[in-house]
Amino acid sequence: MKSKLIQLAAATVLATTAASALADVVVIGDRDAFNALGTIAYNSNFDDFGAGFHLPGDPFTRGGVTYASDQNLTVGAGTDFGIGTLRTLMSNNYFSGLAGTIATGYTLFGFDAAVSEGDVPGAARVVDITLTTNQATYTFGGVTLADGVTGLTFQGFQATGAGEYFTGFRIATLGDGHLAGMTDVAVGVSPVPEPATGLLLVGGLGVLGLARWRSGKRASSPRR
Repeated sequence: MKSKLIQLAAATVLATTAASALADVVVIGDRDAFNALGTIAYNSNFDDFGAGFHLPGDPFTRGGVTYASDQNLTVGAGTDFGIGTLRTLMSNNYFSGLAGTIATGYTLFGFDAAVSEGDVPGAARVVDITLTTNQATYTFGGVTLADGVTGLTFQGFQATGAGEYFTGFRIATLGDGHLAGMTDVAVGVSPVPEPATGLLLVGGLGVLGLARWRSGKRASSPRR
């Protein structure tokens, strides 16, 4: 009996450890729900650059994020690209998407974004978003964004793997004519589950396994 209980407990611990080691990134499509996940350290924008085009520098750091596209460009109202109509957005002068790094330790990363439809009117306004963490790389393909004229699209992400945090991002467009931009870029930290939670889970599964083992033993015992 003791040997079987030890084997059961060991198997449970291994299963729990394996599950907690699986890195993952969760997508959150609502900013209020995103903000409720933890503490937001920075929520930065580019409104101070105003209308028109401006080159903030390469690289350019603000709010825990370093923007490192081919050539950083802010797009405001009055330009040929409507993505900056409502808000001034950080973009890339070379149409090769947006890229940057994220300061160490943040498990929450979110932003409002838009992309132009390109040279073909009515073409899909989609991008591929790639996120890197200290553990893995995640790509979310075919994400549809607003046009920046009628609205912006919020994209939020949470790193949920044990000890996992964001290190960088890339927003890839369809190429020439498809200009992407972002603003209200938020980084933060979500609470880390208490270690006792895993122990309670292990203990609960162990008790459940013991109860099932005893039940099976009684069922198989001959009646007197």
